[in-house]
Amino acid sequence: MTTIALIVAAGSGSRTGLDFPKQYLLLDGQTVLEKSIMAFKSHPAIDAVLVVVNPNDGSRYEAGAGHLDILPPVAGGDSRQQSVYNGLCALKEYNPQYVLIHDAARPFVDSDLIDRCMNALEGGPAVLPGMPITDTLKYIEGPAVLDT
Repeated sequence: MTTIALIVAAGSGSRTGLDFPKQYLLLDGQTVLEKSIMAFKSHPAIDAVLVVVNPNDGSRYEAGAGHLDILPPVAGGDSRQQSVYNGLCALKEYNPQYVLIHDAARPFVDSDLIDRCMNALEGGPAVLPGMPITDTLKYIEGPAVLDT
């Protein structure tokens, strides 16, 4: 295996106000995590996918992504940094040439972005993709959005 996607899914999603992590939300019949995994699993340049999960979310992981043919999940740590480290340590035995690290709660990564990252990796040891954003202003009155 030369290119492995490391999907970090150990966060609690506490800012959402939900009583479960947002990577396990359903979105068009799939969990957000499954959509993120499938973006990489279906890409021809990706040889394998490894997910880092919160050890307390084992049943959620199994229900939301356990049916996928990917590497066995790895336990995350107390921080995102520790979770990424745990994932990288687990990949050591596979000796990948490249590791693409992705946040599970970002399900809209597409093939074009993965292609651009893979192409950029040919020119150096690391790539950090960036995408332009557009601010949206909402005018509200009470609970109603009056204008965008």
